[in-house]
Amino acid sequence: MEWVKVRCDVFEHRKIKLIRKGPRGDTLVLLWVMLIAEAGKCGRGGALMISENKPYTAETLSLLLAMPESVVEQGLELFARLEMIERDEVIRIRNWRKYQSEDKLEVRREKDRLRQQRHREKEPEVSQSVSRDINVSPSRDVTPENRTEKNRVDKTTTTEGVRLLLSQTPLSHISDQELGGLMQRHGPGRLRQAADVAAETWRRDRNEIRNPGGYLNTLCEALVIPDWYVPPDERQKRAQATRRRQEMQTAGLVAQQMAEQAENKARDELWQSLSDTERDQFCTVARDEYPVGTHAPEGVVQILAKMKAWEARQVSGCS
Repeated sequence: MEWVKVRCDVFEHRKIKLIRKGPRGDTLVLLWVMLIAEAGKCGRGGALMISENKPYTAETLSLLLAMPESVVEQGLELFARLEMIERDEVIRIRNWRKYQSEDKLEVRREKDRLRQQRHREKEPEVSQSVSRDINVSPSRDVTPENRTEKNRVDKTTTTEGVRLLLSQTPLSHISDQELGGLMQRHGPGRLRQAADVAAETWRRDRNEIRNPGGYLNTLCEALVIPDWYVPPDERQKRAQATRRRQEMQTAGLVAQQMAEQAENKARDELWQSLSDTERDQFCTVARDEYPVGTHAPEGVVQILAKMKAWEARQVSGCS
């Protein structure tokens, strides 16, 4: 997803008010908004997943969101207690589909997928028709009936291509009759370019468009290419480069997560090897560092104590 929904009265919600009144309240509200944005990037129905089999952890979120792991852990524990997230093996935003209207998005994506499939199925027909017209003598094959059929196929293919460019914008509501009229009036090449400029302009500015046919007609008549406009071929190259970078980042995150898991295991093993007295000492240090006047949850205290024990072992190992 490129964007997520957040209600305008989000800060009036009772749970947000409760969070803001507690320790690190504003920081935890910021963490909540960042979790929603991160879930939108993941595109997995509110689940925070690096890949299909790799869920986010508190450590991963700490690195990605540039927040201390202790703050992330405190926030996740509070959000789970307030039933804002589900946290088992996967961290998941509750009621994601309800508030983000993902069902509507899935219907729209399915319509776009079917439209693209119809467009691809028609491409071989057009290629065969063009090949026959080039290689076969006109006196034998280019009859008025064949010419009419070829023009019909070309027109259909062009309008389908334009609809693909306009998909997921208000301009997609243009009728087939209006689209056919624009193609006859301005030609397929100019219409295609105007449609792409119009769609990219809307994605950039999100201005209201009440009359898609009139808007496209005006644009075709006085087509001005904005300085920021990037043609489809170049956008595709950039998208491919972005995907490659994301894949490399994902691979890096996976490797980092594996290293974190190994360190967590070693940290737990170290904690288990300590005596009760040593554990109590590290827990006391962790409680002393907690903000004055606030209650430190035992789960958070133990996490902080484990980190203190690990840091102490690292320092003693280096000395």
